[in-house]
Amino acid sequence: MPSIIFTREGAVAKIVLNRPDKFNSFNREMALLLQSVLKEAASDDSIRSVYLTGEGKAFCAGQDLSEAIHPDGPGIQKIVREHYNPVIRSIRNLEKPVVCGVNGVAAGAGANLAIACDICID
Repeated sequence: MPSIIFTREGAVAKIVLNRPDKFNSFNREMALLLQSVLKEAASDDSIRSVYLTGEGKAFCAGQDLSEAIHPDGPGIQKIVREHYNPVIRSIRNLEKPVVCGVNGVAAGAGANLAIACDICID
């Protein structure tokens, strides 16, 4: 199951964080996929706005700490520098409105992800 679901509904790109069993907490795969779909939405002139939400009962519980503290994991500095910051910059630099559907918990990096959007709704 993909950690990001990207669909188009007319001129709206819909991005769904899809790790409901982990309250949509970020891991490397999810962050890189989110970077990719945000880039696609930015470059597609037929997309006029972006809707970002989470699957299940949480929007995003932040970083998956099991990855961050794992001895063979990337470490928190690399996660912030290479995974998280590029996502936030992509949202802020997107020249289309980004609406965040906060459908539950938005903690840590998840709260900042929501705040980076132009509009938050619940």
